[in-house]
Amino acid sequence: MNPETILNRITRALTALINAAEPYEGLFPSLLDRQTGAMLTDLPPAIEGQRNGDRAHLGSNLMHDEVTLKTCYALGQQDLTQAADQYLERFATHCTHTESGLFPWGEHAFWHLLDDRPGNSYIYNNPESPDRLIHDHLRAAPLWLWQKLHAINPDCIQHFAEGLDNHWVEIEPLEYIRHAHIDKKNQRFTPTQTSCDFPRHGGFYIFDWAFAYTQSKRQEFIEQIRQMLDYWWEKRQPNGLLNTESRTHEGHFAYRMLAVAQTLSLGVSLLEAADLLDSTHPDLTAEMRRRAHVYIEGFFAAPHDLDQAIFVSGFCKDAPQNDGNTMTIWGSYYGRTPASYTALLSLCAYRLTQDNRFLSWAEAVGRCYLTTPFPTQTTVPAMDAGMGLGLLADLHDLTDDPLWLNLERAGELAEIYFDQNDLPKGASNIDWYESQMGPGFLLHGLARLALLSLHGRASCPLNADYTGR
Repeated sequence: MNPETILNRITRALTALINAAEPYEGLFPSLLDRQTGAMLTDLPPAIEGQRNGDRAHLGSNLMHDEVTLKTCYALGQQDLTQAADQYLERFATHCTHTESGLFPWGEHAFWHLLDDRPGNSYIYNNPESPDRLIHDHLRAAPLWLWQKLHAINPDCIQHFAEGLDNHWVEIEPLEYIRHAHIDKKNQRFTPTQTSCDFPRHGGFYIFDWAFAYTQSKRQEFIEQIRQMLDYWWEKRQPNGLLNTESRTHEGHFAYRMLAVAQTLSLGVSLLEAADLLDSTHPDLTAEMRRRAHVYIEGFFAAPHDLDQAIFVSGFCKDAPQNDGNTMTIWGSYYGRTPASYTALLSLCAYRLTQDNRFLSWAEAVGRCYLTTPFPTQTTVPAMDAGMGLGLLADLHDLTDDPLWLNLERAGELAEIYFDQNDLPKGASNIDWYESQMGPGFLLHGLARLALLSLHGRASCPLNADYTGR
């Protein structure tokens, strides 16, 4: 498939999303009928490995859509740019006035388009459960998005950073949880049976606080960063790795589990946050970078086998080859991410460190996305294909190797996910669009490969998305 054809498909898909958003002040509905372009009023059954409590039925989720908006801006078309601006304007001025300051986005919350209020995904998992609005970051919020939101509504950034305090738990010794109340101010969770803290979330919060500090110079955000920085440092293992959760019990899925990908995620977030704080806190940023490199060594100490295409997400020391904690190429599900997810993060780390081990790791994954047949009988989320294409594009951008500029693979995946419709499927073998499954990454990956082909590495208007971590 030639790049012009690919870009035409991307433009048609973005236009369909924009049309679907017209009744909702520019916010993209999460679930859409691909034939009519209208928001689905009935929730389709979850695909295998998908949790209803993660879906944004009857709503819009900015954390799902940020990569789609990024693609809108890069294509340079006035209608697409205006639509992305309208989306962010609506979100920043209308959807961020929560009691805690935390945004209704991420894994379990969204903006309910019909009720015009924060929406709760948990009710789709269990309609009888108490109504609760829970913040969970889901993925990293990128710098460009923070900058856009700040330009529209600076106060919402400060209130969000304040609201992150809700993630701390009333327990000794100090602990945080990746879940926090959106609709309650200064309301922390009581301790649960496990910590549910996850290292990667600590990195998300550190970066959020760092950006908020650059805009306001509020010292309490630096103190929060220091506290979170020490939180995991004191819990690291001798090999530099961190546990998936800091407090678990025997029989729990995370018991003694070393979080390989999450340790890298925290390390990369530290490097990026340090770049924001260099001019004001050089001693702090030096320590952030030192600790990040310890976490990086932990990532490489894990039992990956690049020759055998074994990419380890997590393992227990007494069972390092536990297959349930390796990454997949196609067919990800909750708890098992595609290998492209961490390979893209490795390329982000490579850009920050110039450590060639990251490039080699990502190239090993990239070869899998060139050679591993797409499983036609498996329902594969669009995220897997999109991040795979995004990985190929970024490898080409970094190496100038034509091997990675594979428009044939791009065309094959475009045919699978688009068929004869303007909107892509949320996953193969289904017939609806759903943002939670990651079609935004598919639009981005396809567009980036096509734009690199047309404009070359030096002039490509769309850069990589490294929010998956």
